[in-house]
This record gives sequence, C-alpha cells and structure tokens, in this order.
Amino acid sequence: EAQDNGSYFFKYCMENLPEKEKKHIYFILDKKSLQWPQMKKYGRNLVPFMSARHMLYMLAARIYVASDARNHGFAWKPKPNIITRQISQKKMLFLQHGVTALKKVDFFYGKGKAGSCNLFVVTSDFEKGIIEKYFGYAEDEIVNSGFARWDVLEDKSEGLREILIMPTWRSWLENATAEEFKKSDYFRNYMELLNSRRFHDFLEKNDLCANFYLHSKFREFMQDFSVESKRIRLIAFGEEPANELMMRCKMLVTDYSSVCWDVFYLDKPVVFFQFDRKKYEEAHGSYLDMSKELFGECADNVD
Repeated sequence: EAQDNGSYFFKYCMENLPEKEKKHIYFILDKKSLQWPQMKKYGRNLVPFMSARHMLYMLAARIYVASDARNHGFAWKPKPNIITRQISQKKMLFLQHGVTALKKVDFFYGKGKAGSCNLFVVTSDFEKGIIEKYFGYAEDEIVNSGFARWDVLEDKSEGLREILIMPTWRSWLENATAEEFKKSDYFRNYMELLNSRRFHDFLEKNDLCANFYLHSKFREFMQDFSVESKRIRLIAFGEEPANELMMRCKMLVTDYSSVCWDVFYLDKPVVFFQFDRKKYEEAHGSYLDMSKELFGECADNVD
C-alpha cells in the first residue's frame, strides 16, 4: 500500500527537494496496489515490487526510510543469504507504523534487536520517554517530529454522520483457520456488536452510519462477517484509504489499534472496546495502564 508514513515522506521529498537530490530517492510498490495508478506520476522513482530494480536498489541503497522493519523490504525469508546479510547492514530511518504505547514491541524494535534502526521517529515527548526507557535508544537517536502522514490529516466530517469501527489483530488468531476464527471471542463480539438491535436502533434514531474496517492481517476473514442493517458498511482492507475513513468519521470505536492516536490527533472522540484485555495484555503487553491512562471511554462487553 501507499498509505502510510513512508509514502507521505516520499511524496514530501518529491515535491520539496531539488532535482539532484530527489532523483536518488525511490519508493517500492506492488503493481497490484490500489494506489499504483496515482503513484505512477513519479516515473522511475517508483519501483515495482519484486522487480529486478527492487532487488538491485535494495542492495545499492545508502539508507532505508520505512514505516516498518528493513526486512519488510524483501519478500523472501530463507536462511541468511547474500541479500539478507546486505540488508541487515544498511542504515535505517524508522518512521513507525503507529504510535508506540498500546502494544509492547521493544523485543523486536529495541536497539540491537532484529528490527532496530539508526534513527527512531516519535510523535511526542511522552512517546520519546517510552523509547528511551524500554527500547534502549539514546536521546540523539530519537527525533520527535510527528508522523509524515499526519501532515495531510484534516477533519472532513462536516455534513457526514459516520462512526468508524476499526479493531486491530490478535497474535493468537494469526494462523487460525476460518472455523477457528469464527469460534473466537474476537469474531463473536464484533458480530454481536454489528448485529445488535440496540446499536441498529441507535444509528437509525440519530441518522448515523457505521463503517467496519478489518485489520489487514484478518482480510481473508472479512467474508465471514455479515450485517442486517443498511446503515453499516463492511469495508475490506485496501478498498478505501484508512486515513480517509478517519478524516470522515465523527468518532472511532477501536480496541488496541494505534489508529486511535490518529483520530485523537484530529480531536475526535474514541471509545475503546476491550472485551479481551486480560488476554491481550498477557500476549502483547502495553506501555500504558489501560485501566487508567486511556483517553476515552472503555467498554468490556457489547452492552
């Protein structure tokens, strides 16, 4: 996808740097991406995913700038080979995928770990403190600049009456079969919410619509969800840009997703639906005390 901090950082470079500098900056994108047509305007600066140029430029690059780990730039996972060895030695500017707070990830992104970087971008002094305390980076290895994707965020909810429901994934369901997924608390709770008569009546009474946007890791299970209300839309990952849905909504319902910070940045209300908090904290952990430090109302059941 071309929807995250990496693509907005790339666009900024293309639109603001002198020609002699930007001609050496490249963005890798799958041709099947919905954003490919609008990104084609960048010509040779756009590199097709898994092309020969992709492989060569990954090896020739001086620095990687990314919203995820450097190994995400390379699709294969064989035992160490010449390409993965080269990749691991490159300098890395980590733009982040989401604010680091609700999920512990220092075991991977910590200094010296598999996903470590040379410069770590954060959004606040609060987050900077987390990176210093738990990740082991020095002050001069952290830059508090905010996210590149936040440069384009604006409130577009005027005249619209939309609630965005956007849950994150669960590690214990990552390799689940369709049958296992449908038996999970995750599926049961969201199906119960989406088909709640009380919720449908609330939408009707207040002339509201709800958009349900499932996490990319669960995209294969989207077909298992169903709703009876015409006021609720089920949106598969990639069908619509996530940031557009956030800009259009009046409020967000999520669980532990870092999109809560994007909506909070827009000064919109957030409700946290945490029916499995104990299990989530055991599996993932959090840098916040979610019983005291969340910035919105919290619910632990559908009612």
